[in-house]
Amino acid sequence: MDIHRLTMGNIGPFDGTTEIDFAALTHSGLFLLEGPTGSGKSTILDAIVFALYGGVATSVAGTERMRSDAAAPADESFVELVFEADSGVFRIRRTPSYERAKKSGSGTTLQRPSVGLWRLADPADASGELLSSRSHEADLEVYRILGLTRAQFVQTVLLPQGEFAAFLRASPLDRQALLQRLFGTELY
Repeated sequence: MDIHRLTMGNIGPFDGTTEIDFAALTHSGLFLLEGPTGSGKSTILDAIVFALYGGVATSVAGTERMRSDAAAPADESFVELVFEADSGVFRIRRTPSYERAKKSGSGTTLQRPSVGLWRLADPADASGELLSSRSHEADLEVYRILGLTRAQFVQTVLLPQGEFAAFLRASPLDRQALLQRLFGTELY
C-alpha cells in the first residue's frame, strides 16, 4: 500500500485544514515523523488508521480524541486519505462523531460519524467512482482492498509507540497466524 495524501480538518492538535503529501515525502525513500511531545506525530498515525478503519491506532484510546479542542462548533472535523493498493487508487473520507453547531437556531447537536470511499483514476482525481457511503460496506471494502484488519494493519504497518512490544509479547500462535496471512506461508 502506498499513501499519497492525508488531509485532516480540525483533528487533534491540527486546527483548520492540514494536508500531508506523502508521495513527495516518500519520493526520496524514507522519512521520519519527528517532533516534541504533543506535536501531533501520533495523531497523524491515528488519522491514517481512522480513515481506513474508523478507529485509532492505539488500543487504549477512542475516536472521541480525534476532534480538535481548538475547533469551533461550526468547524467540520474530517480525515481524508488517498492511497494506492494492488487493486487501484482510492480515496476515503471519514468524519468522527462530534458536537457541531445546529444548522438553524442556537446550540449544538451531535454530528454522526460518516464515511465515503471512492475508486480514483489516479491520485490527482478529484471525483472518482463512489464505492460506498455506509460504514459497514466501506469497512468490508477496505479489508478486501488491503487484506488486513485494523489490528493487523496496526501491528504490521504502523507499530505505533508501545505496540511493537505488544506484538512481541503476543502468543507464538497469534504471531504465526498473522505472519502466515501477511506473507502467504500457509503452504509451508
